[in-house]
Amino acid sequence: MAISTVSPITSYLAAVKDESTAAAAYAKTDTATLSEVATFEKDAASITTVDGLLKNYSVLQVVLGAYGLSSLSGETAVIKDLLTQDPSSSTSLAATSDNASWKAFAEAFAVWSDNDGVSTVSPFTTSDDGTVSVSSTPTETTQLTLDATLPSSSSSVDSYTTAAVATYDSSGNETDVALQWTRSSTDPLTWTVSAYDASGDGAVGTNSYTVTFNSDGSIASVGNAVSGESIVTSSDSGSTAYIPVTLTGSSGTSQSIKLVLGTVGGTTGTVMATSDDQTASTSQAESLSGSGTSLTMSSVVLGTTTGSDQSYLSSPLDPDETVDDSDSIPASVRDYLSVKWTQTGNSTWSVSLVNPYDSSSVTSASLYTVTFDSTGNVSTVNGVSTDTIPALSATMNGETYSVSLESPTLSMTAQDTETTLTSDSSTTTSYTGVDMATVVANFEDTQYEDSTANQKSGLGNALYFTREISGVTSLTQLMSDSTLTNVVETVLGYDPDQVGALDYDQQVQLLTGKVDFSQFTTSEGIQKYAEQYLAMLQINPPSSDSTLTTMDLFGGSNSSEGIAALFDVSSSSSSSSSSLYSDLF
Repeated sequence: MAISTVSPITSYLAAVKDESTAAAAYAKTDTATLSEVATFEKDAASITTVDGLLKNYSVLQVVLGAYGLSSLSGETAVIKDLLTQDPSSSTSLAATSDNASWKAFAEAFAVWSDNDGVSTVSPFTTSDDGTVSVSSTPTETTQLTLDATLPSSSSSVDSYTTAAVATYDSSGNETDVALQWTRSSTDPLTWTVSAYDASGDGAVGTNSYTVTFNSDGSIASVGNAVSGESIVTSSDSGSTAYIPVTLTGSSGTSQSIKLVLGTVGGTTGTVMATSDDQTASTSQAESLSGSGTSLTMSSVVLGTTTGSDQSYLSSPLDPDETVDDSDSIPASVRDYLSVKWTQTGNSTWSVSLVNPYDSSSVTSASLYTVTFDSTGNVSTVNGVSTDTIPALSATMNGETYSVSLESPTLSMTAQDTETTLTSDSSTTTSYTGVDMATVVANFEDTQYEDSTANQKSGLGNALYFTREISGVTSLTQLMSDSTLTNVVETVLGYDPDQVGALDYDQQVQLLTGKVDFSQFTTSEGIQKYAEQYLAMLQINPPSSDSTLTTMDLFGGSNSSEGIAALFDVSSSSSSSSSSLYSDLF
């Protein structure tokens, strides 16, 4: 057997054409790689939590290796942050690191970052479409929870409306529910609350409950405003304060939902501000104003100029509230009105009057088509160029009502929604899965590149550089990857060990202006740079990190090259140094 005279550059040119084949062949002969891949293929599909991944050493090593993160093997806190923090958030570790490998790793496991490190199925997949669904849905809504702060007893604000939340029945049909709170005119610590169908379709039956607060803002009691029946009283300290909500869907099926407000005497959930200095929740819908048959609606922001499938419903108003109050008319038989806006096209909306508790009670109502211009202002009504909308009219239970509208607007930027009402329902979300075959192939690549022989020759770093440098456009990105930095520093003529001993700021100062990132925009440029790296290693060989042994003189215990080849001594990864010694003599 002859001594090999193949240069690292020649080896690189051969390997870069089909590294996957060389890596797969290496994986079959390397015991550690073979074992870890076998465990990964057996266990990965059953891992559904971040903790489960961290506890399975072999699977974790394969995953980290596949993303070039083997150096993080012992950094469980860092790994957990990457897998549980939203990678799209500017404050996440993946984003602030500016490390492309960290970002790719975090984004691949977005199913966990969106679900607190837990999913109902494994993110690892072998499916043809490569997707995973984390939950079945929609599940039937059984509970709503309100976490809001009502205005203080001294505040002039006497109403609050929540943003709507989606609820689902057993068939997956959706009803948007919102809550309207109105302060008592005689007791500033007592409020009336009712749930209503925020779509204006009357799926929520008329309801009315009285909630009284203590002076410290906690709930004192909850009762039915119509029957007077108590749900919880001040003597039920610590008990759940709630109101029942009944929905009747389009199929006629009745659905009961428990609306949890908090606990009696509790300081979380639904509370009342104790002073005007305390921030109260912002009402998410405006109401009509006035009384009797002539009402008005002030200008509101309906949505955005770029949104789709948008809608807006004003808070329900009892136009005869004064008379109904004096006559003690039960809430269940009162009539209510809301202005309903529905987006029907890119810039077109329809508007009409509805009774959000009983859609059938409105026997006739005007319907206008309103178009908005690119700046969000009304441009036409029913095809006529105007910025003024005529009064809306509707007949409800034999009474005709008229509502004057101040022209609404659309925002050109996204609007913040204060979500205080939440549902226990869940919806199916699909994510791109982590393909197991790809993970194994990438892991085998890194194991091949990190093998002793390829690290000594520089071939491993050259192949890694070829795979990972594309897309790196800044010094910060480059320096976040030690292997890429090593290659670049070597090409520039620096000793990576000496540069690494400098402070980070000193390293930045040294490299600033010296790296031409345009060289990394084409495959030809990247390959040429990798060849330069290997050539520089031949000129300035790196210092060895290991002590030379007798067998290093003869080519090493796992090499078929060197002086040992003169004696026609062959070896394999399983051969021992002692057997090679004996073969020499």
